[in-house]
Amino acid sequence: MNRGMVAMDAMDLGKYKLEDAFVTAIKSEVESHALYMKLAARVRNAFLHDRLKFLAGEEERHRKILVKMHETYFPGAKLVLPDKSPIPLPEIAFDDVSPPALVHVFEQAMKAELAAQSFYLGLSEKVKDNQQVSDTLRYFAAMENNHYRILEAERVNAEKMDDYDDYNPLMHAGP
Repeated sequence: MNRGMVAMDAMDLGKYKLEDAFVTAIKSEVESHALYMKLAARVRNAFLHDRLKFLAGEEERHRKILVKMHETYFPGAKLVLPDKSPIPLPEIAFDDVSPPALVHVFEQAMKAELAAQSFYLGLSEKVKDNQQVSDTLRYFAAMENNHYRILEAERVNAEKMDDYDDYNPLMHAGP
């Protein structure tokens, strides 16, 4: 494992169909993007807002690449994202009416990012006959670990500062 990465074993995806794995990956990226955008719209802290938008953008880029991979492996197949993923991954509970504290959302998102890392390592094994795709998926795993680290830092900030999400005009001032 790379220095600085949380030690993570590859998820065993041997009992799942390859198409189900790609559908799960794409669905996970769609849901993560939506969550980070929802959180970004909710927070007032400009730095946190930007970090959440960054994470959302990363998830969207992953989705686009995964869709292309799906098209390569399953040409002509219509991509349909089910309500529930074919391969179970951690879900993040978020109620729009009564949103949970950011610390709790960050903790759930951190678990989801670690699961995504393990999932991508497992998927990279499943497609190891295609070195380029396998390498890309291992890179995604490393990126998910980076997402974990970002969320971990923000969770620590949220725990330390009572006014973490308060609007501060100085955060919006330019140089």
